[in-house]
This record gives sequence, structure tokens and C-alpha cells, in this order.
Amino acid sequence: VKAAHACRSCVQRAVMRTCSSQRHSQSCLHTVRLNGARAMAQRMGGVLVIGAIAAATAAAATGLQQLLLQKRPPLQTTSSANLLRRTARFDPDPLRRRQARLILASPAGTSAARKRWLLQGQGWGNQGSSQLLVPVVLKQQALSWRQLGQPTLASQRWQELLRRFPTAPPSADALYYLGNSGSSEHQTLLQRFPAHPAALAAAVDWHRREGGSQGGLHLARWGERWPGALPALLEACQSETPPLSPQERDLLAGAIAQQGALAAAKACLGDQPALSQRTNQRLGLAPAPEASPEQQAWEQIRQQLKERQWASAAEALRTQLASAQTPPLQARYGFWLGLVLVQLGEEQQAREAWQRVLADHPFGYYGWRASNRLGQAPQPLPQPREPQGGLLPAPIAELKQLGLHTEAWEHWRTWRGGSSPTQPLDLWREGTLRLAVGDRWSGLVQLDAAQRQGAAVGLAEQHRLEQARHPLAYQALLQDAARSHGIEPHLLQGLARQESRLTTTVQSAAGAVGLLQLMPSTAAELIEPAPDQQALQTPELSAELGARYLKQMLDAHNGSAWLALAAYNAGPGAVSNWINPSAEELPELWVEMIPYPETRLYVKKVLGNRWSYALLANPGGT
Repeated sequence: VKAAHACRSCVQRAVMRTCSSQRHSQSCLHTVRLNGARAMAQRMGGVLVIGAIAAATAAAATGLQQLLLQKRPPLQTTSSANLLRRTARFDPDPLRRRQARLILASPAGTSAARKRWLLQGQGWGNQGSSQLLVPVVLKQQALSWRQLGQPTLASQRWQELLRRFPTAPPSADALYYLGNSGSSEHQTLLQRFPAHPAALAAAVDWHRREGGSQGGLHLARWGERWPGALPALLEACQSETPPLSPQERDLLAGAIAQQGALAAAKACLGDQPALSQRTNQRLGLAPAPEASPEQQAWEQIRQQLKERQWASAAEALRTQLASAQTPPLQARYGFWLGLVLVQLGEEQQAREAWQRVLADHPFGYYGWRASNRLGQAPQPLPQPREPQGGLLPAPIAELKQLGLHTEAWEHWRTWRGGSSPTQPLDLWREGTLRLAVGDRWSGLVQLDAAQRQGAAVGLAEQHRLEQARHPLAYQALLQDAARSHGIEPHLLQGLARQESRLTTTVQSAAGAVGLLQLMPSTAAELIEPAPDQQALQTPELSAELGARYLKQMLDAHNGSAWLALAAYNAGPGAVSNWINPSAEELPELWVEMIPYPETRLYVKKVLGNRWSYALLANPGGT
């Protein structure tokens, strides 16, 4: 049977021969057949087992492959160049290949030819995640061809972008580059993407080429502080065809006032009264808004402190701490409660109050003072963490992670519109995006507002927000200038952060210029020949002269940073009239007695910046 099992008929004949010699041939035949069936079943079972094993192995391999793919590190601008290059060439996931190529193409110094090569063949897909990245790829390809002097190929990419993704924010750039002032493309751009930077640039172009009121009115609604907006706003006010409605004139006057041209804003308004509260406030026609309840409460406590009414101040501070307060207010009230308790002889309770401040709010001016009064450093900071669920919406976070900061800002601006954020989390979001595109002037204002309103919940989130609020722009330059004059580098960095928000082109209403906001008359006393305003805008000169002037103020006041900073802001003559025994006994109280509100806040801000920069530089506390 074994020898002949390959042939069914042979098997049957062998069975009959085997059973012919048996006494009960039918029984034998049945038994042999049964055994043969069992053997065949065993053979078939073996095949099934092998197949099952193979299938299980394949499934396990696929699962392992998927697991390994999931374990791959996320691609971001901080990824190593080797990882990005390997991923761009060999990764089995085409989406990751595209992400890697976008990161490699994103640095500002990347040539147009390299960008074109990196992004070649990456403009595929119309669904899912491709709707976010493919329009960006097509835009980058078009810009590369444009920079390479190939307008026809650039135009083809712009048209493809508009055809496939007409509502995607990068299509605003396509409409801008395909059109010109007054064209149908620019009309579509202003209507479809009114808050997009390309639309604001188109509105300025419209004013320069076509005149009239359309460009100025668009900027007044969507971008009143856009570079080049003021001439368009002024011309729109003077336009008579078509005549402006009262609402449009009010809108233009408010936008002009926002640019600082108050006389021109009032002339634009003419005999017409302001219609909106915003315009009234900007023109100074409305009474100043009343102080908030929180500010009123603090002013009452500050008056008690100045008069050294320690017992009543302690009661008022405890009342404030018993109610819900934002973290900055908790830190202020907690620190002052500790200082008041010291004056009342309650040393242990004072230390407990400062311990709470240092544990919960270690950053800024009051964290520094609590640490100083306790004579101890804060505990190591937890790892910085964004708000639960992430800081930015997922698509914008992905663009930012890939180094596409301009695209992230343009998407946010398009989706949000031209309105300024007011909620704490939105202030944190927009401030972060503005910093990423180099707008430190507006970005830091929004981040400061987010901090005051308590956007960060818990110390880990505070750590993350404080990192954003204290950028290290011009760090090496400021460090060198500080060390050359024997100044603590964090102090000069904190001074620049407060003076200009680390923006070199800023000029104050009083005429101070540059990174360290020096008056030209002050600069003329520090160096010969006297530099002009343009020279003072160079960060190298501003850092050197600012450090030199701060050193003079420190030397003049026996190294006291409190007095030196007050003199830097208000002038040495004013500070000489403010010096009293409190400056040494209770410097915190001396600051609260400074008669200029701006200088009072300024001293606390700079000293708080210095402390926060030092804390962020050494979060481990060692």
C-alpha cells in the first residue's frame, strides 16, 4: 500500500490482495480503508497545520512590521540629518518620505535648486492628510521655479494648486502671483482669503497701483498694522469715489490711530463723531477704562504697604489669596503676605508663605524674591509640557513640527481671520506662531497676556510658557557685551527683552532706538562720533552701548540693580530724588514707592526676566 499510494487504483488493488487471504475479507477491507482514510486525514491535517503556521507567521511578521513602523521616531526639525536623509530615500511609508523632504527643504538657506530636487514628485494625493501637505509642496515647487527664472513652470504649478485645492491657504499665494493689482485673481484673493498675508500684500499693491479706497478699507478690516498700510489708510480717507459711509470712516480712523497717527485719524473722522468704542479709545475721546477689581484691590493693598500698615495689609492679602486668582496674582499676594508677616514677627508663617510661592510659581520677579528671602534655590523644574490635548490644532502643529513656520502662521491666520485673540489659550497659540515667523514684538505681547490671564495650568505648563516668553535672540551678542563690561549676562538679556522685546528696529515715542532702546543723546555721550538712528538700530552697536550705559548706572549706585534699572528707564536725575532708607532695608517696598508707574513695572519686569532666564538655563537646580 505504501509503495503504491501515489495511484488510487493501485491502492485499491493492493487492498484487495491484502484482504484476499483474510478470513473476513469485508471486515478487513473496511479496516484497511479506514486506516487509509486516517492516514490521508493525517496527511491533510499536516498540510493544514503547515498552512496555518505559515499564515500565522505572515500575520506576525506583518504585525511586527507595523509595530516597528509605529515605533519609528516622529520626524521634526530637530531630527538628525542622517535620519531625515534615510527616511527621504528608503522609508516604506511615502507620507514619511514626503515629510522628511519637506523638513530638508524648509531651512531658510536652502537653495531653490535643492528645494526643487527634494520636492520633485511629491505633489500627489488629494484626500486625507495630503490635503494639508500637498498644497504646501505645490507652493514650494512654484516658488522654486520662480526663483530659478522659470515663470512658465511656476505658473503651471500655481494653476495646478488652484485647480486641485482652491480653498487651501497656499492657494492665496497662487492668486497673488498669478494676478496683479485690479485683476480678477486679486479680487478673488481679497474675497476668499481676506486675512491671509498674501491678501494684505495685495491690498497694499492695490493702493500703490490703483489708488482709491478699496486697498485701505481692506487693510483697516483685516490688517491695520501691516507694513505699508498707513499710506493706503490715509488715501482711503480722502477718497470721494465712492463716498465713504460713516461706518467706513470710523473704521479707517480707528486703524490710523492704531498706527500712532492721532492727528490724521481725527482729520479722517472730520466732524463725524466716532461710532465705535474702539475708535473713541484710540483717539483718546473716551474716558480711560476703569481699573479692574483685581487692580483696585492691589492698589489698596499697595497703599497700606507704603504706609506700613502691616496688620491691615496682612488681612487684605489673606482675603485675596482665599479667592480664585491667576498664578501671577497668587505669586504677588503670596510673596507680600510673607514679607508682611516678617514685619509682624511671624517668621515661620512667613517662610511657609514663601515656600508656597517658590514651589508653585518659581518664575519671574516674585519667584526670585521668595527664593532670595528664603535663601534657597527652587526645586528642579518638571519637564515642560503643553496644555492637555496639545497647544496648537493638529494640522498647524504638524506644519510647525516640519519647520513650515510660515505655512503654520498663514493657516492659523486664514482659519481664524483678522480678529485678535482674547482667550488665554488663543493668546498662547498666536504668540507662539508669531515668534516662529520672527514677530517678537507682537508675539511677546500676546504671550505676556497669556501668562497674566493664567493660560498655563500647573508648573510643567508654566515651564513651557516661560520658555516661549523668554527667547534667546541675540544671546551670544548680549553675553559678549555683558561680560566685556562685567555685567551678569542674564541681566542684559532681560533688559533687552523688556526694552525692545528683542526687536532691533523699534523706536519709542520718546525717540529711544534699537535693541537696548538708547536715546541718541545718551549714545552721543558714550561714543564718538555720535551714532545716528540707523547706526543705533544695528544690534552690535546697541548691545555694546547698552551694556556700557548699564555699567555706568550700576557703578553710580554701588552695584544696586534696583537703582541702576530705575535710572536706566527714568534717568539718573529722577532716581536721585527717590532714594530713601527703604532702598536698602526693603528694596521690594522701595520699588512700590516709585512714583512713575512705568518705571515701577519696568524694574520688576527686568529683574523678573533676569531670574527667569537663569532658571530656564538651569532647570535642574544644580
